[in-house]
Amino acid sequence: MCWPAAPARQSCQSATCSRVCGPRRPVSTVDMALEPLSEGWLEAVAAELEAVDEPGSADGVAQIVVSGSPAGAAPFHVVVADGRVAVVAGRHPEPDMVLSGSYPDFVRAWEGELSVEAAYMSGRMKLEGDQVLLFDGWRPLLRSSQLRA
Repeated sequence: MCWPAAPARQSCQSATCSRVCGPRRPVSTVDMALEPLSEGWLEAVAAELEAVDEPGSADGVAQIVVSGSPAGAAPFHVVVADGRVAVVAGRHPEPDMVLSGSYPDFVRAWEGELSVEAAYMSGRMKLEGDQVLLFDGWRPLLRSSQLRA
């Protein structure tokens, strides 16, 4: 999910990166003082993603699994259905995809220092299930949010 945009991120000049990462996105409105994956952070992310007008062209569920979090295991899932987005704590019984990665990579993605696409292509994040849903069907959600899969 390029997830977040960083306020101080330098623009990449690579043509390949531009095709993969796309244009720079606006900074998240989620307070970065909140500990990522904490209850307050999850509530703030849910409010931000639920406000996205056009999250993507496809309905689906993405389970997000982050390893090594100081908060301990804090899985959550993102649901897109009928043009609406919901972020829910816990595991979904039948996700369409599972995106997993380390806590440091997740935080770097959230802060805009690492795109989800680049992390996936380099093997830093793993994706099981429907890759097309994440990278094509949910592209507007990834670009407008700072989850930013």
